[in-house]
This record gives sequence, structure tokens and C-alpha cells, in this order.
Amino acid sequence: MWLHFGGKNIIIDPGPGSLIRMFERGLEPRDLNVVVLSHRHLDHVADVASVVESATDANKNKLDLLLAPYDALDGEDPVVLKYTKKGFKRIEIISMKNQYQLEEITIRPLIPHIHQGATVYSLEFRYKDKIFIYVPCGKFYEDMLYAYPQNPDLMVFNTTFVKPNLNYYHLSAEEVEKIIDKVRPKKVVLTHFSINMLKANPKKVAEGIKERTKVEVMAAHDGMKVEF
Repeated sequence: MWLHFGGKNIIIDPGPGSLIRMFERGLEPRDLNVVVLSHRHLDHVADVASVVESATDANKNKLDLLLAPYDALDGEDPVVLKYTKKGFKRIEIISMKNQYQLEEITIRPLIPHIHQGATVYSLEFRYKDKIFIYVPCGKFYEDMLYAYPQNPDLMVFNTTFVKPNLNYYHLSAEEVEKIIDKVRPKKVVLTHFSINMLKANPKKVAEGIKERTKVEVMAAHDGMKVEF
């Protein structure tokens, strides 16, 4: 996901094919300033080395910031190469104790997620009066209803299933709807769909949530652009 926010270009979770998608959509990797990894799983980070290699012209021009959990950077099986780390002026480990400043943009974790084999956090991006919240993979629990600021401008939810699936630590549309109803964001995008969700038609699922909550809810698709 490419986020243009506060005058900076931020890529969040460059999974498989991210670099190709950039070129297909007319986005220039050299315009990137920040890379954010929500967690270490390959469907969220597989293209990080390729993206950074292209964005930095093989580390000749360093990006401003890499932000990621400890186990993505320095754990037993890190997913960011030592060579790739050389492409950044600054590297920060996400922790609930900290928030991260890049000029007028503040990034802070809001709540840890429960997810197999990875440290994961919801992240808030704040610039002046604008708030964007990214909710990555993880099992729903009640604290999530109270972790987010009210009425953010945009929330993006990794919404893997239609209904809760106890065999997997991923959010469902039913659980996301509970959060939406509590937090009342101005706009919502659902993404990261399983086959289960695709068979149910994500657009129809989003329309159902929109009708019940009266919040603008959209299902993500390739090349989607959202203004907020």
C-alpha cells in the first residue's frame, strides 16, 4: 500500500509483486521516503528488498526511515537483509512505549495484535488534523474496540474472513464491523482477502457493513486510490 501523507511517500507492507505494481500504476520508487512493515510474514514483506533496491538506486540514495517490529529486523529469522538496512538513514523498532516522528508526521502503535509467529501492531499515522489507521493481521479481542481514536479520517483493515474463524488468527468482516461501529471512522477500506472472502464477494460484504453502520466502507481492488 502506497500512502501519500504529510508530504511524504510511505509504503506499508510491500508484499509479493509490490515493485511491479508500482511501475504498473505509474508510481516511482525513487519518490519513496519511508518503509513500514507491520509484521514479518512474507505476504506482507516479500518485496521489501526489491523495493528498497530500486528506491535507493542500490543504496546510493538513502530513504528516511524503516519502521518495523523487532522480529522482522533482528530476530532469529529476520526478513530484512543487512544489505537492505543500509538503504535507510534511520531504522526504528516498533514498540508500544514509543512514537516516531518524521518532520510533521507522527506514527505510533495503538494496540498489539494476536497473530501466529509474528509481533504485530495497529498503527496510527497523524499529520496535523488528519488521522490514518492501519489495522494489520491478527485475532480479534475486546480491547480492540477501545484502542482507536474516534472518527479517524481513514481506517484500512486486513479483513481475511467473512465470519470469525477460530483456526486462524485473522480478522473477519463481522469483527471489523464491531470496531467500525464503535470507532466511527469517516472512511474504511477492507483488504487482505482469503478465498472465503473472495467467494462471498468483498464488494457486497463492504456494502452490507456500510448499510448497517452508515459509514463509508469500500473493498480494496488493484489500483484503488482513496482520497482522505
